[in-house]
Amino acid sequence: MRSLIVKSVGTALTLAILLAGCSKLGLDKLGLGGRPAQSKELPSPRQLKRIAYMSQSKGGPNGRPIYDHLEQAKSCHDLGIAMRWNRPPDIKGGPFNERMTYISAGVPAGLSKESEVFLTGKIKAGQSMPSGGSVWALTLPDGSEIQAIESPEYTEKQEEAQQQPGAPQSTSHPYTPGRLLCVYGVYQGDIGMALGKPQHVPLVSVLFAMDRSK
Repeated sequence: MRSLIVKSVGTALTLAILLAGCSKLGLDKLGLGGRPAQSKELPSPRQLKRIAYMSQSKGGPNGRPIYDHLEQAKSCHDLGIAMRWNRPPDIKGGPFNERMTYISAGVPAGLSKESEVFLTGKIKAGQSMPSGGSVWALTLPDGSEIQAIESPEYTEKQEEAQQQPGAPQSTSHPYTPGRLLCVYGVYQGDIGMALGKPQHVPLVSVLFAMDRSK
């Protein structure tokens, strides 16, 4: 695990650039909502019924309702549905006015650096860093590995939100191997380090993370 952190130090410089462009990002909305365009890739009515327990607000453009507390999601699957409603993959939006890439297996070939991504991976290992942030080695559904790093700024935002009375917990056992970690973040290229191996893997700078059993 020590090697997981030591090899991640060099990537911290990348996070400083990311934070400068995301400083206005809020935890509740995560820059979600996008522009009021007609998407052809919204979740189905059946999928939306599944997450009817999650709260909504008219925080989107032109009063379009969006899921405003993503930490209420009971599973990574449910979070994925809410994310697709808030940020359909075929519509530009969010803090960078770009399309969201939903990674269902491995990282797509040719994915541009600084692309916004949403993914779910199984935790191989993870722990907090001396800086106060977090680092994980995750296995994607196709068996490939990625490294995910959350800066102290976003870790603190999540911890503050969870301290509110009755607030849902986005993270409860975020470093337990075998649990799922659903991640919204920014792809930084193949500059991460594999766990225990001298090889590079895709790196994602985490803006919001949630651990669940399924």
